Amino acid sequence: MYDQFGENIILTTLVIGVQPFTEIVLTFSIGKWIDRFGRRPILLWSLLIQVIAIAGFALASHVWLFVLCAFLNGLGRFAYIPISRAQISDTVHPEKQAETFALLSTASSIGSLGGPIVGAILFQLNPQVLFIVMAVLLVLYFIMALKFLPESNPITNTNEPVYKLRANDYKMIVWLVVGMLPISFFHSQMETNWPLYLKEYMVNYLFVFSLLETIGTVIFIVLEVVLVNRTSKYSRFRIIQAGYFLYAFASLGFGFSNHIVGLIVSQVLLCLGAIVILNHMQVIISTLAPKEHKGRYFALFGLHWDISRSTGPLLGGSILALVGGKGLFLITFLLLILGVISQTKAIQSIDRKTNVVIESRSALVEE
Repeated sequence: MYDQFGENIILTTLVIGVQPFTEIVLTFSIGKWIDRFGRRPILLWSLLIQVIAIAGFALASHVWLFVLCAFLNGLGRFAYIPISRAQISDTVHPEKQAETFALLSTASSIGSLGGPIVGAILFQLNPQVLFIVMAVLLVLYFIMALKFLPESNPITNTNEPVYKLRANDYKMIVWLVVGMLPISFFHSQMETNWPLYLKEYMVNYLFVFSLLETIGTVIFIVLEVVLVNRTSKYSRFRIIQAGYFLYAFASLGFGFSNHIVGLIVSQVLLCLGAIVILNHMQVIISTLAPKEHKGRYFALFGLHWDISRSTGPLLGGSILALVGGKGLFLITFLLLILGVISQTKAIQSIDRKTNVVIESRSALVEE
C-alpha cells in the first residue's frame, strides 16, 4: 500500500487508520448487542463481513476502494475479540482464565507461525494472491464456527433482572483503557512506522522484519501459556509493572539498535511484555465486569487498540518525519513510563474497591 501511494506516509497511515476508527464508532453504538443478542450470531456475521472485506482488498485499485474495504473490515472485526473473551469469561473458572486467554493466543500464533515470511513472499509476487488466501481461510473459519460454536451468554433469552451500569463502572474501565494507550501506541508504531524506519538503514529490511515477526511468534507459542501460569501466583500490579518495563526497554532497543542482534533482543522483550500484560489484563476485566455486561466491558477495554491504531500511525508518522526513529521510540518509552504509573494506581484502586462494587451490584439487582 505504501508503494502504491507513491511512498506517501500521511496518505498510507490515513487509510490504515480507517479500520480502527470504524471499530471505535461501532464499539459505542453496537457493542451492547454482544450481550443483548448473544455471542454466536454476531460472531458469525462478523466473520462473513470480514470475508467480503478481505476479498475486496484483492480487487481494489483506487484509494476509495481501499477505504471502503478497510471500513467493512472494521465493521466485521469490531465484535470478534470481545465476543471470544466474553465466552471465556462465561465458561472458564476465574483461576484458569489467564491460561485460557494465553492458550487462545497461542493457537493464533501457531496458525501464523509462517505467516510473516509467507505473506512477504506472496506480497512480492502478487498482493492479490495474499488477500485471496486470507479470504479463503476466513471462509473455512466461518464454516467451523457455524457448525461447532455454541451460545455461551447466560443472559440471552431469559427474563433475569439486569444490572444497569453506573458512572463509577465506566470510570474504572476508562482508567484502565487510558493506562493501556502507551502499549497499544507502541504496537501501532511496530505495525506501521517502524518498518519504514527500518527501511532507512537495513538493506534487506523485509527479511529482517519477517524474521523478527517469526521469532516473536515462536516465543508466543513456546512461552505464553507457561509464563502466564508461572506469573499467576504473583500480585497483579507487580506483574503489570514488570510487563510495562519490558515494553519500555524494548522501545529503546527498536529506536537505538542498528544491529540485528539488538533488534532480536528488543523483539524478545516486547513479546515477554505482551505475554505478561495482555493476558492478565483480560482477567482483571473479566473480574470487574458484571455478568450481564461482559461483552460490553471487553469491547470498551479494547478501545485502546482502536484509538491507537486509528491515530497512532498518523501521529507516529508525523513524529518520525520530524525527529526520526530515535525520537519516536524515545517518546514511546516516556509514554510507557507514564503508563505504568497510571496502571499501577488503577489496579490497586480496583483491588480495594472490587468487593464493595460487586456487593452493591447484587443489592441493586435485587431491588
